[in-house]
Amino acid sequence: QNLNIRTGVIGYPKKTTLKNMSVVISENSAYVRNSIHRLYNVIHSQEEHNHNSFTYSMLCDTIKFLDKNLIDLSFAQVQQIEFGLNITTVISPEEIIRRNVLMHKFKNYNHNIKYYGNTKAELKQYDYYSYFIKVYDKGKAFQLEAYIFRFEIKLMKKRDIQNIGINSIFDLTDRMKLRKLFLLLMKRYDEMIIVDEFYDNITITLEDRNKLNNYRNSIFWEEEIRDKSRQTKAYHKKQFQRILEKYNLLNIKKYLRNQLVQKFIYLMNN
Repeated sequence: QNLNIRTGVIGYPKKTTLKNMSVVISENSAYVRNSIHRLYNVIHSQEEHNHNSFTYSMLCDTIKFLDKNLIDLSFAQVQQIEFGLNITTVISPEEIIRRNVLMHKFKNYNHNIKYYGNTKAELKQYDYYSYFIKVYDKGKAFQLEAYIFRFEIKLMKKRDIQNIGINSIFDLTDRMKLRKLFLLLMKRYDEMIIVDEFYDNITITLEDRNKLNNYRNSIFWEEEIRDKSRQTKAYHKKQFQRILEKYNLLNIKKYLRNQLVQKFIYLMNN
């Protein structure tokens, strides 16, 4: 706390914690920050992590806890929100992220590799002005034997959050608004470029193989055709999609998508 030794008055900002949550109070405002998923686990198991399933009922219980322990929570507005899903996979998330997750909207990642203490976990992060996307190996981050793949988005502008209908934390107990948040997550997922490996596929013609090698490389999209016309860019995107479908190279993307959908349904029903 900001203590004036001469007067004995505690000035602003005032800082404290509620379990794992940071609470900061200034003269005219206050904010609470951290993961409510982690908060639930701290309350119920004294372990601060977010690698387990965080169901709808758990979410509601955690919001009730915050409401009970914080003053005037109903007046607080959600300024930023991070929303994602943990899914178990039959393939190592590290290998999927390293070999198959290539780009988002034909843009290369901004960050790779994330450290959790001494543990190095494969991560790809795609940064934009008002949001960012993270794909990473949640299981390895927490040194688990299970394969846990995480896909998440963080909305950093209040306007985008309000467009979903979320103003206060209590809006997160509204199933329809959570569904809108999930649909936004899936919109970003569908924009991902996730491609099966094809080097052993002998059915691919030399011409298509050369195109694939170009199209899988972000340099082609961000540098080589950056100044080309919209029609030229659209042509190459259609060619890329045609080749992926022709040689059945979207299996991993479809598999992960199905896992994400099934996980959201499970969380909402529990």
